[in-house]
Order: sequence, then structure tokens, then C-alpha cells
Amino acid sequence: MNVSKIARRAALLSGLLGLLGALAAPAHALEIKLPQETSQLKASTLAGYQSANSWCVMCHSLDYVNTQPPMSAAFWSAEVTKMVKVYGAPIPEDQVKLISEYLGKTYGTDQK
Repeated sequence: MNVSKIARRAALLSGLLGLLGALAAPAHALEIKLPQETSQLKASTLAGYQSANSWCVMCHSLDYVNTQPPMSAAFWSAEVTKMVKVYGAPIPEDQVKLISEYLGKTYGTDQK
């Protein structure tokens, strides 16, 4: 075996050992500080107002809600259900309807 083959194998082995060492290193927790929420939902006496204020901000800014085009409660129900089933939002099932009705009436096309 010539010197260049030995050098390539040594370099490959060194690289693999370095990769294994990096994988074995302890993971460090990241600390993420989000900016303070400045947006607000439109106030309402509907029960879903408090629910939306409690649950929606757990995952995203209220600007996300405020910038949506007017949609029906049925649309919002599908969106909130998607947040729960697809993205794992911990919104209780009984709150999905309340939030959807609030969003449909306050931001959407449903009758107030």
C-alpha cells in the first residue's frame, strides 16, 4: 500500500472519529426569547374571545389572526382543528367551537 492511500484512509478515519465525537457530545438547551406581543384581538363578549386570547397566542402572534381576510366560522373551525390535529396545539375540543364562532363573527363573514 502506498503512502497516499494510507494518508487518505487516515484522513477518512479521522473525519469519522470527529463526526462520532460531535454526535456523542452533550446537547445544550437553547433559550429563545420572543418579543412581547403588541397586537390584540378585537374585544368581544363572546366566550371565544377569552379562549382565543388564551390559546392562539401559545403558538403565534395575534397579528396572524388580525391579518386574515374575512372568513366564516366554518373556515375558522377548519383552521383551529388543523392547529390541533396537524400542529399539535393543545386547544381543548370544547374550545375549538367557541374560538371558531368568535373569529367568524368578529373577523369574518358570520352575522354578529
